[in-house]
Amino acid sequence: MGDNNEDIPHSGKKLLQILDEKGPMTQKSLIQESEVPARTARYALRRLMEMGLIIKRCNLSDMRSVYYFKTDN
Repeated sequence: MGDNNEDIPHSGKKLLQILDEKGPMTQKSLIQESEVPARTARYALRRLMEMGLIIKRCNLSDMRSVYYFKTDN
């Protein structure tokens, strides 16, 4: 897992900052808040998960959606 800040895409840094400031969010909320194109945001979220910087958990009140959480890494 990469800790190297340079491996994180610019859009990923923006998403991490939002999660850090606002807490867990859905993909849709993150995209709206960041104003990053949806395709770019999905790629960044996938990379951040691969790097172990975020995790996703099912929304127990609506199993069709998930929340993204920043990890302690």
